[in-house]
Amino acid sequence: MEEPCHDHPPATELSRAERFKATHLAARHGNYHQYYAKFRATTVPDERLSILPSEILRNARVIDLGCNAGKLTHEAIAHCGAAAAVGVDIDPWLVEQAKAAYPDGPCTFEHFDFVDTSAYKGSALGKFDVVLLLSVTKWIHLNNGDAGMLTLFAHIRSILNDDGYLVVEPQPMSNYARASKKNKELRETYKAIQIKPPFVDELKAEGFERILEFERDEEGFARPIHVWRKKYHNMVNGTDD
Repeated sequence: MEEPCHDHPPATELSRAERFKATHLAARHGNYHQYYAKFRATTVPDERLSILPSEILRNARVIDLGCNAGKLTHEAIAHCGAAAAVGVDIDPWLVEQAKAAYPDGPCTFEHFDFVDTSAYKGSALGKFDVVLLLSVTKWIHLNNGDAGMLTLFAHIRSILNDDGYLVVEPQPMSNYARASKKNKELRETYKAIQIKPPFVDELKAEGFERILEFERDEEGFARPIHVWRKKYHNMVNGTDD
């Protein structure tokens, strides 16, 4: 009998390139598993929260859209003084990980597609003082197009209390291009995109004002943080205060 050849890995083993491709195909919404262990700085609390003025999160009801395994959701309470925080993610495995890691207290987690405004449920219902939209706008945009982004911005305004805050960590279009190359299912949407990050005109049109902007580097890449405030609408004279 001929001896088996061991020059190549068994058919069941994936090469590094194949594993890389498979990871990005599985995480088409940016729902990377072990995200905080492999991709982000391990600082506690996360710098994206600690650089914010303390009054933004203190005593606030917070919703973290695209919460992954819940690290920031929990830190908003544990380190930044939020009264309650809800993490939402499209990946059920990540939501289960978050629930297992942070099972008690005023930090809760829900599984649904938060771009679908009819899907909101459980602890994600009601009004909030702060919406966190951190490092997820690229994935929302690539999966849902311009219409999805605009729908989400309108919904965020509707669930924010007057003078509530939207904290955004927008990714540049160069990141969109790389993501679309890694996942062919995102390419057609990428080609059709017209509105561009950091969505200044779109958020202003939706009734937000940008009050802060932090330029920052983390683990070798630049990711700014923009803080927007929902302007109070005077229902008597129809003008924004």
